Amino acid sequence: MWFVGKSELLSLIQCHCLDEVMPAFSDHRTLRKNTVIYRPDEPSEHVYLLKSGSVRLYRLTEDGQEITLAFVKAGTIFGDGDVLNEENYSHHAQALTPSMVCYIRKADFKELLARYDVINQFVLRDHYRRWQEAQQLIENLSLHDVRKRLVNILVMFSGQVGMPFDHPEHGDTILIDLPIAQDKLAEFIGTSRESVNRHFSDLKSEGFVDMHERKIVLTPTFVARYITKAPAFAALPAKSAPRVLTAPLMRA
Repeated sequence: MWFVGKSELLSLIQCHCLDEVMPAFSDHRTLRKNTVIYRPDEPSEHVYLLKSGSVRLYRLTEDGQEITLAFVKAGTIFGDGDVLNEENYSHHAQALTPSMVCYIRKADFKELLARYDVINQFVLRDHYRRWQEAQQLIENLSLHDVRKRLVNILVMFSGQVGMPFDHPEHGDTILIDLPIAQDKLAEFIGTSRESVNRHFSDLKSEGFVDMHERKIVLTPTFVARYITKAPAFAALPAKSAPRVLTAPLMRA
């Protein structure tokens, strides 16, 4: 159960209840980089918990272009929206790095939602957050210039795959803990790689961003200017007391 502390979902449950919950999370597999976990039109039979590594969710256009929907960091569940609402998955999920993924059967996941209100509420909040992100992506593409679109997507990444980082030059920063190529940034914001390169260079020269081992760093100047609320990692259980459930709502 080493991964419990990394999962916001599991950290909501007190230790004496974990024995009842953990069997649903016992089936896990190690995946190689670029492994496709599921595809559209496959039966939505499992919800997934990423124990380690990173995962990308994406769709394919009719001409075969990959449109990235979100990045998933360790401790996060994914695939749950399709399990609850659809018979099949609606997108692809791919391991971007060597990863360990837990497979949770649909029936077990639905039982957890029925028995533990705190899990049910967490999933509802998570779905609302993803809906907000989808709306922000649409707004970002339609209303803003390239620089603003780039800034906005970096803010979103800080919540999805950001982590605190003590940069040797900038001090306390946010590290986007995933190498993201500039052509992928261009894909996210609907522009060319050359345009992204130009605006990213401007942000770097102005002290808003930096690079560390091919990963983007958001400096304190960026955080102070553009991030209006604390990123999700700031509220992880290791840094604040989680809400907990002391007993199931009902027994099987």
